[in-house]
This record gives sequence, C-alpha cells and structure tokens, in this order.
Amino acid sequence: MKLSVVVPTFERHEKLEACIVSLASQEDAAAIGDVVIADDGSQDDTIAWLEAASRCDWPFELRIVRLRHRGPAAARNAGVRAAANECVAFTGDDCVLAPGWAKAHLLEHAANPGRSVLGHTTWLPSLAVSPFMHYQENGGSQFAYGRIADRDDASWRFYYTTNISTPKHLLLEHPFEERFPAARYEDMELGWRLEQAGHSISYRPEALAWHDHPITFESFRTRCPEYGEYAVLFHQLHPQDEELAGALGIRDAEACEQVFLPGIDAAERIVTDLESAIDAEKSAPAAFGVRGANELLRGAYRLLIHHALVGGIRKGLSLPASEPVTGSETGER
Repeated sequence: MKLSVVVPTFERHEKLEACIVSLASQEDAAAIGDVVIADDGSQDDTIAWLEAASRCDWPFELRIVRLRHRGPAAARNAGVRAAANECVAFTGDDCVLAPGWAKAHLLEHAANPGRSVLGHTTWLPSLAVSPFMHYQENGGSQFAYGRIADRDDASWRFYYTTNISTPKHLLLEHPFEERFPAARYEDMELGWRLEQAGHSISYRPEALAWHDHPITFESFRTRCPEYGEYAVLFHQLHPQDEELAGALGIRDAEACEQVFLPGIDAAERIVTDLESAIDAEKSAPAAFGVRGANELLRGAYRLLIHHALVGGIRKGLSLPASEPVTGSETGER
C-alpha cells in the first residue's frame, strides 16, 4: 500500500517547497507513491517553480495539475482524480510533515481499512507562538483535538485537510462541495456527508504535521463573518438536519437579536491589555496570576470570535444586524 498525497496550492511556492522536501524526507521512502500538486490558478512564478521542481529527482512521482482559480475544494477534487493510489492523503502547502507521518497513516489504514485517518497538526516549532495561537490549540477552533472523545471514532468536525487521509473511492463518490470557493467549512462539510454515509475517522496523533501559518487574533476575527456566511451555505445544503443547524450556530444567530455592548467592550479591553502582558510572562507560565489571566483572555477571545461569527451568520440568513444594548438600557449603573 502506498499514499497519494494531494496538496492544493495558490501562490505560495516558498512554503510549498518545504512541504515537498518534507514528503521526500519520510523515513519510509516507499510509503508515498505520488504527490499531486493542484495549483489553483496561480498567476505569480509558482508555475515556473513547479515546472522546475517536476524535473528534480524525487523518491515519488510529482504530478502537477493546473486549474483556473476556483478554491481549494475544486483543487482537491482535481488532485484526487489525478491520484494513482487508493489511499489519498491531504495536507496544506504551508505544512511540513514529520518523518514518520506517511508510515503512521499507512499503518492505521492497514489496521482499519475503509476509515479516514486524522493526524495531528500543530504550529511549526520555529514559529513564535503568540497567546492567541496557543489558545487555538487549547480551547480554540483551529486545532481542537482536545475535544475528540474517541480516537477510534472522531466526528465530522475533525475532517481537517491539513492532515487527513481517506480511501480514493469514497472521495470520488463524495467529492468536496465546490460551491465553497474558499477554505471555509468545505472540509468539514465533506466530513459530515461521509459520516452520514456511515464512514468513521481514526485519530492518530503520531501522524504529525507542522503548520507554518502564524495568525493573529485580529486577522482571525476579521475572517469570522465570512466563516459565518459559509456556515449558512453549509446549513442550506442540508437544511433538514436540526442537529447540524445547532452545531453550526444557526439557531444561536437566529435568536441573537441583541448585542450587549458592555460585554463586548470589556472583552476588547481584556485582549488589548492582556495579550502583550501574558506574552511577556512566558518565563513563569505556571504562576497562578498568569493562569488566571490566560483564562480571562481565552474567554474574551471566545466572546469576540463568536460575536463576529454570529454577525456573519445573520448576514447570510438575511437577518438584520443585532441591535446593541448599552449598560444603561439594561439597568446597569
């Protein structure tokens, strides 16, 4: 058994190079049969770089698939169609794979044929991990592995295409939904459909990937309204499933007619005041005061991100923006 690795890319060949080199450096050199780079309409020098890379001597076949710019869902589907092996793994062009990554995926597929295998993704060790990046791994939404209750049956919420592998015949039968034009819910929506069809996911953290994509709280929050609109698309594709509607936050957004500005304002101040202070306290991360400040900061992150997400969902549902309520209107003094 060999892996086909599908990597969608768009104008990021400097990081893509590190990804391909890490695939070529796997401890089991025969584990990867082919690597399919699905270029999503790059207009920079990515194509020239890929053409040069295709002439290099790799321990696998390097295939280049070129598409017009349609988003990662379409790019992954094209990559799957071009893949030569039954076991297809996905990763990102900004990911570096640990030496035992491919072997760990294949061992689990051999032990449990027919399942997907979810590996573990964390920040690239050379990155400076900010308080917000730490939060995303410890209670946030980006790497929420701590919420997996059963490693032999992770839910659709964890169909993370930074590090997952699935039998090709299932991906041909259940392709990514190309109506998602950006990297917003398109992977989890596929995971949901696969779960509805009886498919399960094994979580194996020894299949390790490192993510070279630092983010800030503000950059993430800025994208949250768009995530909300894509959550509405997800819901509209499967409107009869009430449990899904709840999981996506649709019902929360429908009921959220008011925004309590004192809470939002307080959360804004907490983020402003504590982010830099906690970052400066890394020398004493176990101190009680630092732990308490971290919990306060994470709560502020959650509130502000949810507020932005709900705003996007209400926009996607064509509902009016939530009305602000000030402290005086709620009877506060």
